[in-house]
Amino acid sequence: MRILVLFGVLYVAAGAGQAQAPQSEGPPLKSVGTMSELMVDMIYPVSDEIFYVSRVEKKTEKDWTDLRHNALMLGEASNILMADNRARDKDRWMKDARLLWEVGNKSYIAAKAKDLPALEALNPDLYEACQSCHEHYRPGYRRRP
Repeated sequence: MRILVLFGVLYVAAGAGQAQAPQSEGPPLKSVGTMSELMVDMIYPVSDEIFYVSRVEKKTEKDWTDLRHNALMLGEASNILMADNRARDKDRWMKDARLLWEVGNKSYIAAKAKDLPALEALNPDLYEACQSCHEHYRPGYRRRP
C-alpha cells in the first residue's frame, strides 16, 4: 500500500514538474507583406475560388487539386492572421480569424472528398467570416462616400 501511495506521489510530482517546464520561444515572426497585400494577393484569390466553386460544375482532376490547394491556403491564411505579429487584438480579431479557419478547414475536407454540394454550402459561412472581420477592422467598410 505504501509503495502505491509513494508511486502515486512521485507520478503526480513528475507530472507537475513537466507541466511547469519553461517553453522555449523561437525568433519573433516577421511579416513579409502588409495586411492589405496579404488580403489582396492571398486571401481574396483563394476565397474567390470557394465563393465561385459552381462556375464549373463538372470538375476535372486538376480542378479538384486546385480547389484542395486553395482551401488549404484559406485555412492556413487564418493561422497567419492569428499570429502574434498580425493579430490586432486577442478578442474580436481572433474570433473572426477562427471563423475563417473553420471555413477553410471544412473547405479542405470537402475538396479532398470532391464534394461540390458541401463546398457550395459553405458560401454563407465564408461570407460571414469575411464580412465580420471587415466590419470590425477594415476602415470605411460598408460606408458610402
